[in-house]
Amino acid sequence: MIPLVLMAGFLGAGKTRFLTTLIPQLLARGVRVRIVLNDFENAKIDAARLGELDALVTPLNGECVCCGSLRELLDTLQAVPHEPGSVMLIEANGATETDELLGYLTTDSTLMHFTLPLQLTVIDAARWQKRWWNNRLEAAQTTTATHVHLNWTDKLSPDKRRAVQQSVAVMNAGATFTTPAEFAATLQSLAESVRATERRAPQGVDQAHRHGHRHTHPFGSVALPLPRVVERTRFMAFVQALPPAVVRAKGLVRFVDQPANMFVWNRVPGRRKVQLDESSPHADASATALFIGVGMSVDDLESRIAMLASAHD
Repeated sequence: MIPLVLMAGFLGAGKTRFLTTLIPQLLARGVRVRIVLNDFENAKIDAARLGELDALVTPLNGECVCCGSLRELLDTLQAVPHEPGSVMLIEANGATETDELLGYLTTDSTLMHFTLPLQLTVIDAARWQKRWWNNRLEAAQTTTATHVHLNWTDKLSPDKRRAVQQSVAVMNAGATFTTPAEFAATLQSLAESVRATERRAPQGVDQAHRHGHRHTHPFGSVALPLPRVVERTRFMAFVQALPPAVVRAKGLVRFVDQPANMFVWNRVPGRRKVQLDESSPHADASATALFIGVGMSVDDLESRIAMLASAHD
């Protein structure tokens, strides 16, 4: 398999700057680098800049890869050949909603030649949470990260830098703070560990890690099957009681009182109400829960789902 990394960060945070340091570190470790670079207007400019560092770069100009350019991104990733010892980096533009994108990267059945995605969020430490109405987006990009890099720290006093790091840690206790050199070592180790594996298991669950009793899912999202039908009020209570590590949850569900109907369910942070929309899915679609977050315990989530099933039985 190929390690897959989503790079996020608000506009001007320094994602491309991070890459210009990371790429030589990876090449020095014998790791080949592929990059999909998404930006509104200057993707081709940055692609040329990164290509000079001996990386294979595909520019995607235009809309965010989480929405308008999503199909182009998925088509690009699907065409990537299985090359052991390489990594795939996606530099998303600063307006990207990472939770939705992680869901696609995790569950798309055509991307099984990639590992479950890591997410590196680059943060402009000098402007952390000083973006007015865009603070929510910056926070959301941080909440789903597995790794965080604080950029532009030379502009801060040691006390201010510690304060920013503590603030980020409160927002996402499961993320690892990293540097380009440390992240290069992480990717090299991951590339070596999956070199002999061609495909990962479907549905976003890494079966290779399911031997331990207390399995913690370190990536951005995981999809698990729900019972064929569930009792409506118990399901609503289940969704509303999900642990704090689950930042976003959505999926498909059928209820005991309407077993012939399929609904899309969605829980967004900050909203107590679970959104339900009647759906007309493919005939083979099954009830599913997609959980997005960091440091989620799959064992705990499966136990909660099992209680739903036993309650109906």
